[in-house]
Amino acid sequence: MPSVSKTDVEAALGTVNDPEIKRPITEINMVEAVEIEESGQVTVKVLLTVAGCPLKDTITRDVTNAVSKVAGVSGVTVDLGVMTTEQRGQLQEILRDGHAQREIPFGQPGNLTKVYAVASGKG
Repeated sequence: MPSVSKTDVEAALGTVNDPEIKRPITEINMVEAVEIEESGQVTVKVLLTVAGCPLKDTITRDVTNAVSKVAGVSGVTVDLGVMTTEQRGQLQEILRDGHAQREIPFGQPGNLTKVYAVASGKG
């Protein structure tokens, strides 16, 4: 059985897109660690953006399918974790491509604009 290359596993993970963000999970730093045993068993630690991610099963399945195709892999284990606040901030920066966060002019201190919402409740 050929030994499993970490480079090959990372390349396979690069084909897995986050179902909500539509970007490779390696590009948005969702892959925290890849461990490869001599037996060919691969463990991938994936960080979800939020604890209750509704698509965690899809991500797990996609990671398992992609890594299973790498030569020499005998099994795949996907460990799920959750991004820290700092990691989510870095993800926001990646997704903005360096553009500054938009400011809401009505929320600035000293702004005299008032917004009133009116609803009729007829439904």
